[in-house]
This record gives sequence, C-alpha cells and structure tokens, in this order.
Amino acid sequence: MADWTGVARRADHPASLTPDAAAAPLDPRQLLTSLGEVVYDWDLRSDRLSFGSNGAEVIGLDCRGALATGAAFDRLIDVASGPGRCAFFRTAAGEDTGAGVPFRLAYRLRIGATDVAVEDSGRWYAGPDGHPAIVHGVMRIAREPALAGVARTDGWADLARTIDTLFAGGCGRHRPLTLIFLAIDNLGAINAALGYARGDDIIAATAQVLTRQLRQGDLLIRHGSNRFALVMRGCSAQQATVAAARMAGLAAAAGGAVATVRLRMGAATAPQHADDAETLMRNANLAFDEARRLSGSGFVFYGPQLAATMTARRAAAEGIDILAALNERRIVPARQAIVDAETRQPAFHEALLRVRMPDGAAAGAARLVPAAEKAGLIEAVDHRMLELITARMTDEPGLRVALNISPRTLASRAWLGNLAAQLGACPGVAERLIIEITETAAVEDPGATRASLDAMKALGVFIAIDDFGAGHTSFRHLRHFPIDLLKIDGAFVQNLARSSDDRFFVRTLVDLAQHLGIATVAEWVEDEDTARLLTQWGVDYLQGEHIAPVTAWPEPAGLTVERARERARSA
Repeated sequence: MADWTGVARRADHPASLTPDAAAAPLDPRQLLTSLGEVVYDWDLRSDRLSFGSNGAEVIGLDCRGALATGAAFDRLIDVASGPGRCAFFRTAAGEDTGAGVPFRLAYRLRIGATDVAVEDSGRWYAGPDGHPAIVHGVMRIAREPALAGVARTDGWADLARTIDTLFAGGCGRHRPLTLIFLAIDNLGAINAALGYARGDDIIAATAQVLTRQLRQGDLLIRHGSNRFALVMRGCSAQQATVAAARMAGLAAAAGGAVATVRLRMGAATAPQHADDAETLMRNANLAFDEARRLSGSGFVFYGPQLAATMTARRAAAEGIDILAALNERRIVPARQAIVDAETRQPAFHEALLRVRMPDGAAAGAARLVPAAEKAGLIEAVDHRMLELITARMTDEPGLRVALNISPRTLASRAWLGNLAAQLGACPGVAERLIIEITETAAVEDPGATRASLDAMKALGVFIAIDDFGAGHTSFRHLRHFPIDLLKIDGAFVQNLARSSDDRFFVRTLVDLAQHLGIATVAEWVEDEDTARLLTQWGVDYLQGEHIAPVTAWPEPAGLTVERARERARSA
C-alpha cells in the first residue's frame, strides 16, 4: 500500500511498546470508572438510553434494564437542580450545523439511600425539525451523604409498594385515591444564589409546611432530594385541585425573607385515571413532567387531553422514510476538514451523512442512522455513502477522506465485496480512503473484526477507531488490530478547560497511543486554548467547529460513479 504521510506517525513518536510497557496496558473503562465517569448515547425519538460498559459500576444500577430509557433515568432525578433531562431537551435551543450543539447540566439523583451529584455534558444533534434527536454525552458522578430530614421511600419501586398497599385496602377502587408528585420548581436558582446548604433548609421547611396541611390518612413521602409524593385517600380530582392551590400558596413563604418557593405539581386520580399503583404513578408522573415543561401554571392534572398530546408528540418524532431517501437519491455527503495540529493545514476530511427532506430541510446522521438501523437499511445507506465519496475522491485526485460505517455493515458478508468492487471502479482512491469503525463494533467479535480489518487493509485503505474512550476497548485490543488512526471521543475533549479529570484521561490516551505508534485525532475542539493544549500533548490532528466548520459537498463535476464503473469495465 502506498505510504500516506498524512496519517503516518511522526518520527519523534515511538513506533511500538517496550516489553515492560506492553505488559500492563491500560483499560479506559477502568480509568473512567475510577473517575466516576460514564459515556452514554440517548435516542430521544425511541427514548433508548445506552450507557458505556462501565455504566452499572459508576451509577450503581442496571443500566441495561432499570435505566434503559430516558424516562426511567429521569425518574431518579431530583428536580431541585432544575428541569429533568427530558424536559431540558424538549426545549433546548441552538442550531445544529452538523457537529452538534454542546450542552452542560448539573442535577442530583436518588439511588437507594444515597444522594448523587451529576455533571452531565456532551452534544445533542438535531432532527429535521431542528429539535434535539440524539444526545451523546458523558456523566460525571459524585456520591454525597443522604440529606437528613423527612423519611423517604427507596425509589420508584418502594413507592409503588406503598401505594399497592392502599389499593389492596380498597382505596383507588371503592374510594378515590389521588397521587400528586411535587417539587420546588426554582430550587436550582435558590441553590445558585444561596448555596446548597440553604437550599436543603428550604426543602425541609417546605416539607414541614406541607405536612401541617395533611388530613388524617394522607401521606407525604419524600423519594428524591427535592421530590415528594403526596398520597391523598378519599380525595377526588376536584378536591385535590383545591388542596394543591392551597399548598402552593402556603409553600411560597417557606423560604422566608430570602426566597419565594414555587411548587410544580402533577396529579392523577384512581379509579378515574388508573386501576393499579403503577398506572397511577405513571400518569401522575406524566402530569408532573408536563407541569415542569409549561411556563404558566404550576399544577397539571392527568386527563385524556394530556394523553393525546403526549401521543401526538411521539408520533411527530417517528423516523424518516429511509427507503424513499435512498430511491430518490436524497442521501448526500457533507464534509469537515481535519487539520494537522502543528501547521493547522487540512490533512484530510471526514465525510458526514446528510439527507435532504422532501420539504427542503436537511437532516444529519443523528437523525438518519437510528431510523436506518430500525428499518434494516443501514447497510444500503453505508454503501450509498461509499459510492458518493469514491466518486468525489475520483473527481478530486488529492483528496483524502474518512468514512464512517456502522457496526452492522462491518459485520455483514456483503461489505468487503462492495468495498472491493467500488475501489476497483475508482482506481487511486484506496490509498486516500480511511474507514472509521466505532469502539463497540471493534470488540463485539474481536476475531471477526480482525479478519475484516485485515481484508480492508489488503485492499489498500486506512483504518480508524472512532469515539475512542467510551469505555469499551482496552489498548490490549488495539495492539492486535491494524489501526492507523485513533479518534478521541469529543465528550472528553470539550471539557478539558473545566475538568482536571478529563485532562488526565485524554493525556493518558494520547501517551499510550504514541507508545503504540497510532496517530491521534481530537474531536469537538471548541476553542483555541484546548487546541493549543492538545498540540502540546502531541495530538496529531484536530477536528471541530473552532478548527473548521462542516460544509456542503457539491456534486462532482467530472467523473461520476457510473462512468467510473464503465471505464473500469472497458480497461
């Protein structure tokens, strides 16, 4: 294969590990866990939430079961810190030009008997409507002592058991049973202005005010740092509405002279809205989420209209028609330059997936890829992108391009044959093409992955690992894969200026990659200080909006895919 100095290691970087250094390769999963960090991906349309392989160790819960959806995770969030994650991304503002929109959240979780402070940051990617569709981020978790005060349940299941007991006694069937979820809406602002200690005092004072308003038989249960469940036996929806208004007025004074407390409340009543504890809790929680979303009234009662609204929102978030986009040739590439860290000159470009929507808008990979995977068409999408990119590379003989392929495509039997045919139709392209695979794809079946990578290398292409650092791959795997390029996950790069943990983690990845003789790319470089720091550490290439924006990629003016194939057949 022809030498490509654009991604070759610089001469001052060691080409291999020494025997001593190779004996104990570092596993990034262990490093992330020790820092209390876990990477995650969240598809807001399906609500599927996927954590890195160290998720259970960091969070302390079954991330593949109990926390497999954003809604399930949101139930653990203490709204004291502000709106839940679901509510935040429903109203998130910003323009996604292809590289995503950065975000940063801070909130608390209630896990068992422990309060957990979370710093959540990353990027969200827009769907065709411009609203967040995919979130890719990293959570940093610090466990805190439980707050003293009101007795509480131990999470959602414990609260369900308490309400189940009331159903067993006839409440919710023969007599009405109303459940109100409530929290201090402005506690995040109170904490920011007065400190968390004063905020905790205000939570306790609010609980005392509410407790004094309870009737005989009512229950006030704390099941989060700033989340309460008010269970009212023999209370109709109309009576609960009156009670909620009274409690909101009385709680306003719980902060004394320093703060006015605002409550957000969501309620549901059995048997009107539910005939079991789980349904009652779920409907009350939907009403509570709606109350947090609305800027007006702080109290929402569950009802058919709310259920219809939620259904309409889910329908609006359904996937796009991938087959139509393929047939109508509306899948097109964009590109972003990746520059040499020292010279800041473009070394190569990354090809980015786009689809032109029927209304003229453009959707990015974060919107398209999950829909294509769900429809079973991701291999067809990847093959179409390969056709488009090789055509453009043929039209621009000096162009070097990195192309992502999905794990499903890498594992398919047809991929290598398609790649060989396409490269055969476009002579001179192979040695300028980088195929990017994700960490997850690399380790799902290491033996099969190694065979596929060896076969691609034999065709003359370069190989890159994308989003490295998400906690799946150890450097032991990398030593056995023919990798030319390592792309460090941008969720860590974007926080370098604020996080000493991320600086340590990224620096460690760079040092070990240098020992292995693998070139590095830092993604999501958003400011000059970060760019200079990465360059000092020896990162080879930089990518991000600060470095070079995502741009459209015009149709090739010269050789098309079809003409290239015809020329190859006649040669």
